[in-house]
Amino acid sequence: MPKIPLITSSLNFLNQKKWWLLVIVIIALGGWGWYHQQQAKKPKLTFAHPTTQTLTQTIEASGVVDAKEKASLRFIAGGKVVYLGAKEGDDVKKWQTLATIDARDLKKRLEKNLNLYSIERNSWDQTLDDTKDRAIPKSEERTVNTDQLTLTNTVADVELSSIAISNVIMSSPITGVLVSAPTSLTGVVLSATDAFVVVNPSTLIFRAEVDEADIAAVKLGQKVNLTLDAFPNAPIETYVTKIGLVAIQTSSGTAFVVEASIPAEDGLSRYRLGMNGDAQIQLATRPNVLSVPLAATKERGSKFYVDVKTGQNTYQEREIQVGLQTEESVEIISGLTVTDEILLPN
Repeated sequence: MPKIPLITSSLNFLNQKKWWLLVIVIIALGGWGWYHQQQAKKPKLTFAHPTTQTLTQTIEASGVVDAKEKASLRFIAGGKVVYLGAKEGDDVKKWQTLATIDARDLKKRLEKNLNLYSIERNSWDQTLDDTKDRAIPKSEERTVNTDQLTLTNTVADVELSSIAISNVIMSSPITGVLVSAPTSLTGVVLSATDAFVVVNPSTLIFRAEVDEADIAAVKLGQKVNLTLDAFPNAPIETYVTKIGLVAIQTSSGTAFVVEASIPAEDGLSRYRLGMNGDAQIQLATRPNVLSVPLAATKERGSKFYVDVKTGQNTYQEREIQVGLQTEESVEIISGLTVTDEILLPN
């Protein structure tokens, strides 16, 4: 019986020890879970080696299809059409007559102006006879000057009528296609704003609007990849043929027109003036250069840096010298080798 308190005390001690062990296990499990939860929250680091590839730096500009040889023809004073030598869509030769307007009214105006000239000429000759061999007083000097100016005006009217008659026949100044005509019928009265448009299909070009910030890098002869909205799966390989000397204003600011040729074999049978598209101009190409993703670089001031792997999950910043840049990659001139591993953005 005296040993019972000792056994009871031992049991209490064992029970307390079990509780402490249980608490320690719970804390350990909680800590282990928290640790792994925090590790899971950490972003996974991704590293990659620099690669050797060919880099091509480009800029893109939107534009439209146009033609270098294009003539918009109008009658000076308009008139009624009495003859049509071609209709819209026809091939025309250089100096071929496209249309003729009625010249009867113009001839009558010329006849009237010639009569007025004769009247004024007779009046002027009489003035010369009246003032011959005598000094002209101040009172007559103004009248004599007025008569001379009136005669000069009648001469101008005759010349204008003659010019109008010579322009009743409209001829094409180039060989091409009549792409637009204000009428397909004779007897229609045209105004001075109605135009016949002739285009030489062998001179089709793409006019792109290049931003002022990029124009200094564009050179004649650079390769261009054209993609027209009407033919998205049929890009055209061409080159820069002209760079505008005068700036234009666009919705996004100041730009310059850059022209690229379009193959003449299809011409207007495939392409249409005013078609929209995009031009990708190749500014420079570097074959077989060491490169890294542009997104993996950091720029501070005029220097570039990358994070280079130093351990399993550690890295160190390193300065690099860069060359040609594209939208996705950048050329490495110095600071890295193919054996290095750089940190990639997540």
